[in-house]
Amino acid sequence: MATFSYLGLNAQGKELQGQLQAADLNEARTLLRGQGLRILELQQGDLEKRSLLDAMRAFGRWFHSGLSVRNSDMMLFYRQMQLMLRAGHTILEALEAAGKLASRPRLTMQLERCADRIRSGSSFSAALAMENSTFPRIAIKLAEAGEASGELDSVFDRLAALTERRADIRRQLMTALTYPSIVMLAAIGVISFLVGSVVPRFAVFLQSRGKKIPWAAKTMMDIADWLQHWGGLLIMGIAGTIVGLVLVRRFPIICLTMDRIFLHVPILGSTLMAAAMAQATWTFGLLLKSRLTVLEALRSITQIVGNSALSSALNSACEQVLEGRALAVALDRQPIPPLVRHMAAVGERSGEMESVMEALGKHYQKELDARVKFLSSMIEPVLTLLIGGIVGFVYYAFFQAVLAVSTGGG
Repeated sequence: MATFSYLGLNAQGKELQGQLQAADLNEARTLLRGQGLRILELQQGDLEKRSLLDAMRAFGRWFHSGLSVRNSDMMLFYRQMQLMLRAGHTILEALEAAGKLASRPRLTMQLERCADRIRSGSSFSAALAMENSTFPRIAIKLAEAGEASGELDSVFDRLAALTERRADIRRQLMTALTYPSIVMLAAIGVISFLVGSVVPRFAVFLQSRGKKIPWAAKTMMDIADWLQHWGGLLIMGIAGTIVGLVLVRRFPIICLTMDRIFLHVPILGSTLMAAAMAQATWTFGLLLKSRLTVLEALRSITQIVGNSALSSALNSACEQVLEGRALAVALDRQPIPPLVRHMAAVGERSGEMESVMEALGKHYQKELDARVKFLSSMIEPVLTLLIGGIVGFVYYAFFQAVLAVSTGGG
């Protein structure tokens, strides 16, 4: 037996250093992995005293290991697993290879732990269930269905498509809101500079020459004075309101009420509804195609719908289905759209529920695309009129002050 020194990270990302007895490097590596450690350094004898550069590298590895797993990382993992399983790899071989190819150390450690559990006799879905911080319930349910049917490669294909669809919907909504946010911030900066710096200087110049301050410039001065005295409180009030809204959403009843209100906001509400239904119905069809029961599929989509009002309605529908009600009857509740209930009835009569729901998901996706484009086309002219009007008034006050100086008038 020889003495080996190691440096590694535990499941919480904490750096651990120590020594152990083993016959060789392979046995030492196996023993450390059995303790749930991700090995950073392992050598026979004592680790040399690390330099500052080594310490910085170790800190960098620790920081990198704590980074969350992105949607792009999960899509890549699902695609890799699909390809390797179709190429004839066992699930254990595919997991080991995917762990080495993962770009995030956190995902690598989780996949290594999954591989260790499978070696100990655990099923693949049970191993994933132990890593629920990264793998959602829907992925675990699909893995169970894939194990039962022997079609895990198809399951990973569907998981990749599902993750990509969710990312696309989120990207569409973010794109619709990013442009107006940037324009609004830029406009606020320009207007603040003009109101707080340029116009007051002209006003002081006019007062020093005994001129009457034009009404537009006087209005700008009053606004500048008000912002100077109360601007800090205004910013704190806005920030406090935003933080307060984020905090109160942690209370289920308040979150439910707010989400119900959002669904009734003109234009925005219909866009949020289309996004939620595009994701929910398409995923529902995908789960049914993976041979999950209607009840299991319905329970799974309640967790991916971002709006708590819709999620609550779907949970109530789950209870109705559990009592033996037809799906179309269970979905007959607000705020679930009537089209979803109608198409569920069609799917039940035809026996092709998965195809009907996938087609409905594509319909809502097209509706979401159209509404995002409409929302963008509405936001641009409204912002142009609003910001252009404010900037125009500031320039009017500015040139009115210039004319007052040049003509001697008021």
